[in-house]
Formats: sequence, C-alpha cells, structure tokens
Amino acid sequence: MAKARTSRKSTPFEFETLSSKEAVERRSARGTRRSKYSPIGDQFKELGEDKVLAFQASKNEVQGVRNYMRRNFEGKHKVNSRRVDDDKYEVHISRA
Repeated sequence: MAKARTSRKSTPFEFETLSSKEAVERRSARGTRRSKYSPIGDQFKELGEDKVLAFQASKNEVQGVRNYMRRNFEGKHKVNSRRVDDDKYEVHISRA
C-alpha cells in the first residue's frame, strides 16, 4: 500500500530593509555565543606586564585554555602549567 503524501508547507521568509551601514555593523558583530574560556581572556586583557594570571584546571581544560589563548591572543601571551594533584593543574598565563 502506498504512503499518503502530506502537503509540506514552506515557511515564508520574513524580510526587513536595512541601511547599508546597519548591515555592515550586523555582519561585523560577533555572535552571542561565548567560549567557556572567555572570562580568562577578559582577565588577560586587563593583565599588566608584571602580573601573572594563575588558576587551577583539569588536563583537558588546560588544552582548551591554550587553544583559546592561541586563537584570540596570538603571540601576546605565554601559558605554563604544572601538575598539582592527580587530575588538577595550576595554569599561569602572562604577557609575552
């Protein structure tokens, strides 16, 4: 027995008219999604040359922090870590 076809209704697009200036601003604005490591980046932005940002993290988080810092602060930072416990590491971030 053949399947009955259901009519598929397509959803209409909703349009709005923007000025070219507003369109450029929207395209250049970053999305609302933030990394879980963005608070570290915010702290790093305010970090002085003679200060070090120190905190504890898991092994996977250390790698996540390294990747985040490399993507967002290429060449401006230095990340060091050392094992504190079996599953925790102390992370030090400073300016390069």
